Amino acid sequence: MLHLLVWVQFIFVLSVLAYAAIFDFRCREVSNWVWILAYPIGCVMTLASLAFSLLDVQTVLISFLVSLFFGLVLFCLGFYGSADAKALLFLGLTLPTLPFTLNSTYGNVGLPLFLTVFCNAALLSLVWPLSIFILNLKDFLKGQDMFDGIKLSPSEKVWLLFTARKMPIEKLESLRYFPSETVEIEINQKEGTPCRKLLRFIKAEADLKKYRDNLKAHSELYQKGVLVSPTIPTMIFFTISLALTPLGNLFFFMLFLFGII
Repeated sequence: MLHLLVWVQFIFVLSVLAYAAIFDFRCREVSNWVWILAYPIGCVMTLASLAFSLLDVQTVLISFLVSLFFGLVLFCLGFYGSADAKALLFLGLTLPTLPFTLNSTYGNVGLPLFLTVFCNAALLSLVWPLSIFILNLKDFLKGQDMFDGIKLSPSEKVWLLFTARKMPIEKLESLRYFPSETVEIEINQKEGTPCRKLLRFIKAEADLKKYRDNLKAHSELYQKGVLVSPTIPTMIFFTISLALTPLGNLFFFMLFLFGII
């Protein structure tokens, strides 16, 4: 019966992440109220697990500190938004390990649970650039040139094939698209000339309006479309990954499958 508590924690965390993922997908942000309500409940559950000796203090501290470190680093580097970092810390604090019956699953032994979720989410997220590449390849076979009007190196073209789609400039209004290019003024002998340039990376918490306004101010350059990055919230991959953790660490399993480890 005591192990039922850990299962309750698992279902609770999965439910919170699923709710946050839906919120993030619709609005591209997660209300702080989600975490204000979820964190105290999660902490009480963790303390209860400690009280009943279902967890040890060392496991909880390692999970909390490492998830805090990962969340802060990825947030500061701009790869994660604040909600993603909070979700990672929430996971590390509330669910340091899986229910006892699943601890022997390949790839979970000796690792904080959030690292398994992190690895699985990273692996699952690779499906998205592959999907973008397939769609771009389909357009290419139809004779469409997504690079028309912008000068790019071969490596930049490869990058965009996996990260960007060519869309009407009106699509910039959608929260689901990040600009993949910008406009810079090149100074020549006569006057400044607006020129399209690759925008390889935008931080998760960046002011997208600034980038969009820059492109709209030069809409004459985008009569045939603008390069944008379709995005899926990291929270969705977290949720799916947590649901798959009973299968183990899929990243380690792939390494094992190909004889790397």
